[in-house]
Amino acid sequence: MIILDFIERMQALGVFSRADIELVYPDLDPRRLYEWQLKGYIRKLRNSWYCLPEFLKEPYSTWIIANTVHAPSYISLESALSFYGILPEGVHMCTSVCTKRTLRINMAGHEYEFSRLREKHYSGYRLEDTGALGRRLRIADPEKAVADFFYLRTSYNSEDEIRELRFNEASLDGGLDREKLRLYSEMFATSALEKRIRILLKLLDYA
Repeated sequence: MIILDFIERMQALGVFSRADIELVYPDLDPRRLYEWQLKGYIRKLRNSWYCLPEFLKEPYSTWIIANTVHAPSYISLESALSFYGILPEGVHMCTSVCTKRTLRINMAGHEYEFSRLREKHYSGYRLEDTGALGRRLRIADPEKAVADFFYLRTSYNSEDEIRELRFNEASLDGGLDREKLRLYSEMFATSALEKRIRILLKLLDYA
C-alpha cells in the first residue's frame, strides 16, 4: 500500500514539502494528499508543507516546523528567552526571526510569529539537538536572543518597563556574556537598542 511506504519515507524528514514528495513520488496524484489529510494520515501545515501526525508529538516539533516552513529563520525573542530561563513565564507562541517578510500564522493548532531582520543582522544562532531522530534546530544564543528582543520589541524603553520583564540571568550557567551582548548590540547600530541594553545590564548587575 503506497501510504505505508509514504509514511516510512517521510517520517525521516519530519516536515516535508510538495517538492520533497515529488522527488520520491513524481507521478503521485495531488488528490491523494487531500484524501490522506481527510483520513488523518498527514497534516497540512500551510501552502505546500506537511507533516505526519506523530511528528507533532516529538520534542520541539513546533520549533522544527518554524525553522523549516519559513526559512531561513531561527528561534529567538520570547521563545528563546524562555528556553534559557531568562524569561520566567512560559511562552505560548513560537517566536522566530527571519530574513523574509514578517509573518504571523497558525499551523497545526499552534501560533507562530516570524519577525524580519536584515540579512546582515541574521547571525548569532546555533544548532540545538532536539533528541528526536537526530533532528537539530536553529536557536539564538542567549545574548543574541536578548539583542533581537530589544531591537524588535521597541515598546520597552524605560527602567520600569524593562524591570517588569523580570529577566533572570541566574538561570544561565555563567550568566550573560557582557562582551558578546555588547557586540550584538553594536551590530544593530541603533542608539535606542544600546540604551535598552544598558538599562537591562544595570538592573541585572544590581539584582
